[in-house]
Amino acid sequence: MRHRPFTISAILPTAEQIKQVLGHEVSKLPSLPVVAIKLLRLTRDDVSAASDLVRLIETDPAITAKILRIVNSAAYGLRQKISSIKHAVVLVGFTAVRSLAMDVVLYEQLISGKRGRHAFNRVDFWQHCLTVATLCRGLAHKLGYPDPEEAYIAGLLHDIGKVVAETYGRITYSDFLGRLDSQDGLLVDIEKKIIGLSHADIGAFICQQWGLPDTVVLAMVLHHRRFIDLPLSQGQKMLIAMVSLANFIAWLLGAGSVRIARNSILQPEVEELIPLKEINLQELITSANREIKDIAEFYDFSLPTAEQFKENLLFSNIQLSRFNTNYYYLYGELQDKVKHLTQIRKSLGELHKSLDVREVVAITLQSVKQDFGYDRVCFLQIDSGQRSLKVVGASGSDRMKEMRGIEIEVRAEFATLLACLRGKSPALLHDGSSMDNQVLSQFSAHEMGIIPVLSRNTIIGVLEVDNFETHRPIDPEDLTTLTIITGELGLALENARRFHEVSTLAYHDGLTGIHNRAYLNVVLSDCFKRARNREISLAVGMVDVDFFKKFNDTYGHLHGDSVLKLLASTMKKISRPIDYVGRYGGEEFMFVLESTNSEDAYYFAERLRKEVETLGQLLVKRFPEQALTVSIGVASFQPEMSSVSEVIRKADKALYQAKAEGRNKTVSADQA
Repeated sequence: MRHRPFTISAILPTAEQIKQVLGHEVSKLPSLPVVAIKLLRLTRDDVSAASDLVRLIETDPAITAKILRIVNSAAYGLRQKISSIKHAVVLVGFTAVRSLAMDVVLYEQLISGKRGRHAFNRVDFWQHCLTVATLCRGLAHKLGYPDPEEAYIAGLLHDIGKVVAETYGRITYSDFLGRLDSQDGLLVDIEKKIIGLSHADIGAFICQQWGLPDTVVLAMVLHHRRFIDLPLSQGQKMLIAMVSLANFIAWLLGAGSVRIARNSILQPEVEELIPLKEINLQELITSANREIKDIAEFYDFSLPTAEQFKENLLFSNIQLSRFNTNYYYLYGELQDKVKHLTQIRKSLGELHKSLDVREVVAITLQSVKQDFGYDRVCFLQIDSGQRSLKVVGASGSDRMKEMRGIEIEVRAEFATLLACLRGKSPALLHDGSSMDNQVLSQFSAHEMGIIPVLSRNTIIGVLEVDNFETHRPIDPEDLTTLTIITGELGLALENARRFHEVSTLAYHDGLTGIHNRAYLNVVLSDCFKRARNREISLAVGMVDVDFFKKFNDTYGHLHGDSVLKLLASTMKKISRPIDYVGRYGGEEFMFVLESTNSEDAYYFAERLRKEVETLGQLLVKRFPEQALTVSIGVASFQPEMSSVSEVIRKADKALYQAKAEGRNKTVSADQA
């Protein structure tokens, strides 16, 4: 099979995507100054190009004056004063003067006079770019890269997308930084979610429009991404690796482009391409630091003091040491447990052969007791109606009937238990805490481990382990290992409980990743029966994106899909573990709230509406002709209702009332 040749456009955004993010036609975006273009096109032959370089720079007296000021500074340590560009080229060299000219031209274009009081600080940005550029050139010399000045230019421009977003973005980079605290993950990934594209995507597109070499553009778009599988030349891969490493080092040294404490990562292929142990990083950093320090005064920024530098380096080393330490111990322990886990897997394989809930629980409890040696293992199921955990199975106790009567009320003061349920992570209770003691006393234990059991990311119970007879301490690391077993248990219980539905239905919406209509119907049917039996209270909400058709018609279906994903993500974020949220169809969504009265359901809906409205206020810069809002209709179960369709119908009617009353509104059928 013949493969299409690789083209750089395959990994760059389209002009339409750039327009959606920046709000301008490509033709109206900033162009690279003519002087800069001509500087880039100058040949590297010092002899033939020197006169061209002198003529080019001297056409702009302002640039000439700034370059002469720099070369006459302490940075170059020249004994005699230089009074002309021609003299500078002779004494300092062609490539050095050309790089200085590029620095000055880009500084005047991007930084000078644009410093404002914003979250995005252009001086910090420029310091970062100069640091990365200088490190890139140093790496190029050490690695024998054929064009160190190309490496310098790639480093200088690698983050230019941030300035472009700040200046032209519908959502400016300052706006983005203002929302960063509420988001987890890598900077580039969050940029894509909020801005629409990453700074690397934006910068690479702009620089391709400026006519920069493909090698430089590739380094810009890929300096945060994996690239080992792309059909690139060795030289292209090497330049990407140098920019990635230089950027990584700059962040570790505290010279990041923004003042945000975010861990940076380095692609694995960088270490494969660059022999880190052979290039003397200390010498590289010292040389770069000296060069930047010498020109800091000209650009009016100050490098970190020696104490700040040590603090940055110490912080970075602590972070790295913590990761290395965790990896070292985790790797060793995992190796020790491989055989152990293999046996556990074999035991747990049996539980997937059964579709009987009691048998699944019994097999799991016996396997855990046998393989980990606990005195007792119990399974506690969540009773969401009573907000409690009830023992439904135990292994290792002669008091099974008594154990089945144990019920733990989930109360606010039980901090350790709540942390386990809310964080969906294991926890260790011990008798040193008075609150934990109230739980432990019911099991006559001094210490117990609890591991949440999840089904479709919803907690359905917890696995409890203790040594109530031998009083042997519980190893917290074993609780982490047990999450593998509880994962299998949750899956097996789900298979057993919903065997017939799972065999015929797919329960997640392919676009948004949340539940689909089929799953919501199953959940609603089950909840309705329990509500009629007075086991739970039940409320349902219908959510509709206002003027969604305009999003599709104005910005295209891909951006309409993006809006639906953002709404789904918001619904998931504010919902509880016992709530169900899903896409009911098109731009219509639904939430199902157990153990929730009419008033609380209205409060939940209003919280969702306001959260979306706030997000819409940020996104209006991305979608200027249409603010993102939702209308919501809420209805709760009433004893006289005979079918689940009545709850849906009432919620749907309330939704249409909300839209009729002007949209961006919540209406409760119970309060209408």
